[in-house]
Amino acid sequence: MNPQTWWYLSRGSGIVAWVMLAATNLWGILLVTRMLKPVDRPAWLLDLHRWLGALAIITMSIHLGALVADNYAHFGWKEVLVPNGCTGNCWPHASKTAAVTWGVIAMYIVIVVELSSLMMRKLPRKVWHSIHLFSYVAFFMATVHGALAGTDRGNTVYIATVGAVTGGVILALTARILHLRGTSKIRAERAANPSVR
Repeated sequence: MNPQTWWYLSRGSGIVAWVMLAATNLWGILLVTRMLKPVDRPAWLLDLHRWLGALAIITMSIHLGALVADNYAHFGWKEVLVPNGCTGNCWPHASKTAAVTWGVIAMYIVIVVELSSLMMRKLPRKVWHSIHLFSYVAFFMATVHGALAGTDRGNTVYIATVGAVTGGVILALTARILHLRGTSKIRAERAANPSVR
């Protein structure tokens, strides 16, 4: 076995986890805004959104497990599970404590969002929705984590891909906010003049 196999697996799974998180965010926006209407099917979008969320958790778990199994970066469970747990001796070069902490916090946010989704029927809708909105925060924190801690951050293809995907999420999020404002305006107009539907 190549001694760097775990290192490659941790890098690859980290990138795939980030892509799954981006895709989950994008699919959630498509679901709530119905931007693909009339060709979309809400049930299909919801199932895919849930599946992508589960894949994000699975690939994130592989990322953490591979980091701990790897002998190159010297991460233990404390370093991957505790914010500020990486005090410099877990990385072969300069201290990456802040960079790792971004990822650790993003991981916990993703877990809370996923757990709240599994308990969606038992939670008040406002509580669930408020928690669910943190998925955007998790995506941007994971992006910062990759930019600061990722060893591929100097690769031109990686930079272009991260830029394109992040730009896509920002664009979709902007569309979601505009859609929400439009929906709120229509509701206010209907409330002010109930005879108009």
